[in-house]
Amino acid sequence: MGSSRFLFERAMDRRVSRRTFVKGLGVAGVGISTGVWGVPAFAQGGNAATSWKEIAGTHFDLRIGETPMNFTGTPRVAFTVNGSVPAPTLRWKEGDTVTLRVANSLD
Repeated sequence: MGSSRFLFERAMDRRVSRRTFVKGLGVAGVGISTGVWGVPAFAQGGNAATSWKEIAGTHFDLRIGETPMNFTGTPRVAFTVNGSVPAPTLRWKEGDTVTLRVANSLD
């Protein structure tokens, strides 16, 4: 019984105090706001702003298919929408009536 109490007291000693936690939040906030952690890493290589596909409007033609891709050094088959991975972002305004025409090219 004495050893379990000793272990509990040791665990209580290792807890982070409220003051230390708040200080850590402050340091992290300052670091993020000043850009100390550098440039964000996007999932796509190159310039993510220009390589990300976006389609806007009320009529969308989508073709679902397969394309061989090599992300990890091993060729794999990826499911694509209009030939792109990731699929394009579809944008329309609230209240619009949207028409989606989907063609399935999968086996």
